[in-house]
Amino acid sequence: MEAEVEGQVVWVVGAAGTIGRSIAESLVKEGARVIVSSRGIEDADPPIEGATPINVDARDMASIKAAVARIIDKFGQLDGLVVSTTLPIFGDLFELSDEDWEKVLDTKLVGSVRLTRAAAPEMIRNGRGSIVLISGLGGFNPSLTHIPGSIANAGVNLFVKGAAKRLGPENVRINSISPGAIRSPRLDAMQGKGSGIKTPMGGAGEPRDIAETVMFLLSDRSKYITGTVISVDGGGML
Repeated sequence: MEAEVEGQVVWVVGAAGTIGRSIAESLVKEGARVIVSSRGIEDADPPIEGATPINVDARDMASIKAAVARIIDKFGQLDGLVVSTTLPIFGDLFELSDEDWEKVLDTKLVGSVRLTRAAAPEMIRNGRGSIVLISGLGGFNPSLTHIPGSIANAGVNLFVKGAAKRLGPENVRINSISPGAIRSPRLDAMQGKGSGIKTPMGGAGEPRDIAETVMFLLSDRSKYITGTVISVDGGGML
């Protein structure tokens, strides 16, 4: 199925990660004009071919606004925003510090809010847009060793529902994708190449599974979908 994102200007934040990189590469392949961001992506090796790298810090609104200004200066518009930020801070409830909690919540939850607040006005000016925030299964079923991240994911899911009410009349949609276990170096380290993952679909998913869903939500094929959370987890929540 054609994703119909050709020609769109799409900003992928968190593109240094496995899922973010897959999203960016898929969008480039489908003909989108892609901007990729992380804190140090301008020096990334290997770079994401065909994409424009712009460093950004999701915890710093000035950095985000500067990135948006560069995007508008170069491309003249912004059609889509994808946020796939994460901060892998794990630990027991009684071991994690206040600083650990603040870092995770500020990066994942408040960072997603900041990026939306900075990008959405450009979409409103353009008369259309789609925002996709990547959360996670912890938003429904908290992880014992990653409770801050789980709470951030739940907050992201609730945020899209509230933001959809505000942005819908402006013809800007916002949705969340909740991935299950996706093959990545991080999953390999945690689960031994995903061997412990059991789902009705047989095991862990691939980064491309998330990328395909993102492209659907960015396209007009999903023009009547907003404020929703789509689980891409092989039935892992069943």
